[in-house]
Amino acid sequence: MYTWTTRNYRKEDKIYRGAFQFSRNENAYAEETFDVYRDKKEQSLHYISEAIVKVTTGEILNLNVEYIVNKDYVPIYVGIEKIMGKEHTKEIYEYQNKKSHLTYRFNNSKGEEHVEDIATAPRFHVTTPTSASAMLFLRSKKFDASGKNYFNVLLSFNQWEFKEAPKFKNIMVERASLTAEKMNIDGQNVQAVQYKLFDEGVDFKAVKEPLHIKIFLSQHGAIPYLVRTDDGTKIQIKYLNDLSEKE
Repeated sequence: MYTWTTRNYRKEDKIYRGAFQFSRNENAYAEETFDVYRDKKEQSLHYISEAIVKVTTGEILNLNVEYIVNKDYVPIYVGIEKIMGKEHTKEIYEYQNKKSHLTYRFNNSKGEEHVEDIATAPRFHVTTPTSASAMLFLRSKKFDASGKNYFNVLLSFNQWEFKEAPKFKNIMVERASLTAEKMNIDGQNVQAVQYKLFDEGVDFKAVKEPLHIKIFLSQHGAIPYLVRTDDGTKIQIKYLNDLSEKE
């Protein structure tokens, strides 16, 4: 089914499928569909996302993301493909566990190739432009539900040309409530846990309510139901099917 992934995925290994709609100030600008597979032998989860984005120039950006995590939710392979018109890039992150570093590869339609070695902490997350795998870091270590939790995330600022190696930054996450809350999404009642995500350097003493991202997380594979930012951007689940219930 997927010609751009590292393997052919089997239907019987699929445990979730779903879709998101992206909007800004109520104007839809992107859609993402995704499938999640479980490899019982390797004890890994594989998140496969495809998104179509309408950019401000009117062009269409296609995004393909393959995100593989081990049993500890550490990313062992991340592939990000971007296509828009004649432009095409592929970014690949491969985790070298024994050396505790990532090999990063960047290729584009001009034939340029760059390879970087990036040292990592034992627990980290690779950011991507899609949402199905965006919150996996929340499962990567024990979470303090009553305090501040810090996570190491790797960001790439390379678009159609290589600018620099991806860099790590810390983010801080708080749980907004100790229990799951009921929320309604397009007529469907679901249970979600709300989190607040802040930049590490935020000064809580200077600002009563600092800028943050609101995350409403499902109980299924760390897939969010809703992500909302202060600038009016909203990423909302359209449907989420738990196929593991049929096993």
